[in-house]
Amino acid sequence: MRFAFWLVVLRVLSLVALGVSGALLIDYVSFNPSFCSPGSGCSAVRASGWGYLFGGKLPVPALGIAGFAGLFVVSLSKDLRKWVFPMAAVGGVMAAIFIAVQAIVIREFCTLCVAVDVAGIGAALAAYFNSRQPSARDPFAGWAWVCFAVAAVGAPLIWPSFRPEAPIPPGIVSYYQKGKINVVEFADFECPFCRALHPLLKKLVAENPGRVNFVRLNMPLPRHARALDAAKASVCAETQAKGDPMADKLFDDDNLSRTNIRRIAVELGLDAKAFDACMEAPTTAERIARESKILRDAGFQGLPTTWVGARQIIGLQSEEAFREAFQQAARGEEVKGLPAGVFAAIVAAAVGAVAFLGRRDDDDEEPAPPARHAAAAGGADDDPSDTGRGAHESDDDDDT
Repeated sequence: MRFAFWLVVLRVLSLVALGVSGALLIDYVSFNPSFCSPGSGCSAVRASGWGYLFGGKLPVPALGIAGFAGLFVVSLSKDLRKWVFPMAAVGGVMAAIFIAVQAIVIREFCTLCVAVDVAGIGAALAAYFNSRQPSARDPFAGWAWVCFAVAAVGAPLIWPSFRPEAPIPPGIVSYYQKGKINVVEFADFECPFCRALHPLLKKLVAENPGRVNFVRLNMPLPRHARALDAAKASVCAETQAKGDPMADKLFDDDNLSRTNIRRIAVELGLDAKAFDACMEAPTTAERIARESKILRDAGFQGLPTTWVGARQIIGLQSEEAFREAFQQAARGEEVKGLPAGVFAAIVAAAVGAVAFLGRRDDDDEEPAPPARHAAAAGGADDDPSDTGRGAHESDDDDDT
């Protein structure tokens, strides 16, 4: 019996779309994207608002995971297989719509999104041809398909744990001191996550007296109306050796108006005249612009962004994550990881092994019951075309 070619194509494309959708979802919910680089089309699609449905509550990749997982499961069931083509057709239409939105509305293409969409359209075509294919056998055992699905879902899920850190950008390395726990933070004094991280970094620095080289660089976001003035105040206080006390006050005070900032400066004992002149000096704004450019050149993804030794930490992550990074930097360890090519080779080898062990040959099919002889039937059978293979032959033998 021929093998179910189009059914296999349908399942493979469903698993490809499922795995890539999982990779996209991981980046959507993570501070540290593992699959989409900053400034890529994937980032542009996500930032456009079209990456979410229902007012930003449902990431589109989550919809892809649900749809393709459902299509794959239904394709495994002989009783439910009648729904394969309708489900695949809906997915194909939605995939075509998403491609059109990227091309016409967003005018940016997310490579991973396009991969999912193309796989969805291909799955719809495969489902159509499969619906017109006569009964055929499944070339793989049911357990093998389950393993394929585990690989498709699991590989993107565990890759972030093995992915090596990118090299430290030269602009960051220029602030490092040999033999120290080097910590470089980019912050915005009006950013709520930066404010929440501040006491944690202070605590970790205090726990390592004399061992930490801590540098705070400014990245005031344009949407924060008071952030630039606060950044200028931090720079100007630093010129009078009051940078850290000023930063503490700015992070703690909800009022970052010019008037209140000047009051804080006087309260800290700064020379008010020199402080006012510094706030207006073009060199102050130029320094802040230079610091911000360092992060933008390194691939700005969000605030706060902190380098601890060789590790980059984006966002307000757990105390355990920062403590581990401090300990690793104290030991002078580099962040290790598995090259992407090696990881892909391991996954491919595992899938290949499952495909080899889980293959089904013609001999694995249930044997047809023996033909009933005419004599046993009590009469003669004059039809020479009757081979005795009963009506069960038309059953779909590819059920897993």
